[in-house]
Amino acid sequence: MKCSKAHKLISPYIDGELPEQDMKPLEDHVKVCHKCRVEFEEGKELHNLFVSANKFNAPYGFHTRVMANISSGKIRESSQVPVFAKLAEGFVIIVVIALGILSGSFLTKGYMPDKARDVMASLSLDVFATAPPGSLGGVYLAMTEVRNEK
Repeated sequence: MKCSKAHKLISPYIDGELPEQDMKPLEDHVKVCHKCRVEFEEGKELHNLFVSANKFNAPYGFHTRVMANISSGKIRESSQVPVFAKLAEGFVIIVVIALGILSGSFLTKGYMPDKARDVMASLSLDVFATAPPGSLGGVYLAMTEVRNEK
């Protein structure tokens, strides 16, 4: 038996729900496989904890009240937020984004043209001016010059 199949059979075995034809192969596998034996023992300990736990009875009529609430649709959601609050939240988010865009453009008003000029200068083809004619840069420069002359 493979460990994956044994893993699926351990809980039904402990609960007494495993068919008899699967019991012997599982027991044999647990005897030889350390990993599955540890999982089996932990499952038995957990089962014993539940069996030995104190049991409390629900108040009289609890089941009837719960079932009546379910069938009548009276189930309350504790985190129900009014629609107005959701709309207000969306509005606040939009305002914050708009303020961020406006303040960003205001703060960088004098800085951006210089920065844009620096970026354009770094992308200029003047970088290839010193390239020898036979090099890759020289060939690229020659090709772009031909396009610009047309």
